[in-house]
Amino acid sequence: MAGSSQADQAARDDAHLRSLGIKPELKRTLGFMSNFAVAFSFLSVSTGTFGNFGVGLGLGGPAFIWSWPIVIIGQLFVALVFAELASHFPVAGSIYQWSKRLSNRTLGWFTGWIYFWAQVVTVTAVSVIVAFVIDGLHGAAFPAVDGAVPFLDSTDPTGLTTMFTMISITTLVLTTAINAFGVRVLSILNNIGVATEIIGMGLFAIILLFFANHQPLSVLVDTAGAETATGGNYLPAFALGMFMALFVVYGFDTAGTFGEETVDASRQAPRGVLTALLASGVIGAIFLVAVILAIPDMSAAMAEGQAGGFPIATTISNALQTQLLFGVTLGETYLVIILASVFVCTLAIQGAAARLMFSMGRDRHLPLGSLWGQVNTRFQTPANAVLAVGVLAVVPILVIGPLGGFFLSIAATGLIYLSYFLCNIGVLLARRQGWPHKPAWFNLGKWGMPVNILALVYGGLMIINIGLWADTSLFGDFGGDGRGFTNPMINSFFKPFGQELTGMPAWPTFETIIGVILVLGVIYYAVAVRGSAHDVESGDAATGEATIG
Repeated sequence: MAGSSQADQAARDDAHLRSLGIKPELKRTLGFMSNFAVAFSFLSVSTGTFGNFGVGLGLGGPAFIWSWPIVIIGQLFVALVFAELASHFPVAGSIYQWSKRLSNRTLGWFTGWIYFWAQVVTVTAVSVIVAFVIDGLHGAAFPAVDGAVPFLDSTDPTGLTTMFTMISITTLVLTTAINAFGVRVLSILNNIGVATEIIGMGLFAIILLFFANHQPLSVLVDTAGAETATGGNYLPAFALGMFMALFVVYGFDTAGTFGEETVDASRQAPRGVLTALLASGVIGAIFLVAVILAIPDMSAAMAEGQAGGFPIATTISNALQTQLLFGVTLGETYLVIILASVFVCTLAIQGAAARLMFSMGRDRHLPLGSLWGQVNTRFQTPANAVLAVGVLAVVPILVIGPLGGFFLSIAATGLIYLSYFLCNIGVLLARRQGWPHKPAWFNLGKWGMPVNILALVYGGLMIINIGLWADTSLFGDFGGDGRGFTNPMINSFFKPFGQELTGMPAWPTFETIIGVILVLGVIYYAVAVRGSAHDVESGDAATGEATIG
């Protein structure tokens, strides 16, 4: 009976999809938990904190922890808007589809174009973090010998490249195969990864709080001298420390982009959007507080973060030396959990990027769009788009190296905030024309306009923060060396195949990447997209809402 009920609901979902001008082709099997898990895995608090805790602590001191609730609340405004959109339009491509349906195709296309490249580079960056975690596990099992070549710099078994490059690329090969094989496999792995991450982070937080507490609660409002690097003004230091949270808290719209594969999507997708964000916020807050209180030497931890290290891993590994089976310590178990979380995070982000590419390809709004807009008839997945994202994510690793690809993720973070901002502009324009005339299952009602405005104010401030660079003559205390972490100059790491380019301009990465993407986008849009109408948009039959765009 339950199976029949699910089949009936899936049929209603497909009818809704057809009313939106889209032919149902993807396999619809995800329930609420799987939909939530994909979005939660994209956010992956454990992945983001492992990779970026050092930046937050090193530049903002322990008081940077208060940036976490600020970012969670700010992104909640964005998530509320996206949840309403996901309820009306549970369609692959999330913010690309939403903005083009509610404003106009030009804004929608550039929103999708920017978001696509942001996701691709983020896939690259997270695959690189896999290598960092494996390096930590290798160091625990085989302590470094003085004078020896660092593990990641050592030659891989094939003799062709380094272990750093091999691990990163192998990760992408595996995630590409899994994503192409089927959404069911993806959801099973995501569910396991989410359960492991939530239980693991909760368990380690409790252990740290009760058995490895080295700091008083007052440390949570201690700047630890971070303001000395910003002219004695703590606000600029806090803005820098905020980057840890900024690098973690996004991707909740993924619950919407898997809407075509979710049963009862108009209800479950918005629930997935909001639950992923709120669960990440609560778990992250508890875990981060526990880690900060467990740091025995705050000055040493801040110095490690400023040097590009991973003080969160150092703190946990040193604090939890209790041995379990086969001599494995609790600290090493943490690294194993992180490894699983980072791998699943890579899987989820690649899945989201592939569905955005599939959605834009289906509309013939990308080069070779008909190829990327195909669905594999055997697995009912956008397999061509999955493969394309995997190949594109490998390119930075091969051209500028894994570390260079990781630096590009800084720009990718800014691109994601920019694309969210553009989508919210489109929604605001639609609200001014009376949208929504009829509510979907999740609706903001009279709060729609103020929440939308707050989302834009928050997003705009964060884009400004990300866009600042190290120039004290322009930005005063908000400039300075700390900006080299958050928006490095392109010439500091862009060395194709290890070759330094003479005369490479000292341009901030975020603005440089935006410039390149916009120039290429304007050319392609003018030549191949503008004036064409391969895609079909219809009204929302479930609510009687007409398309505005």
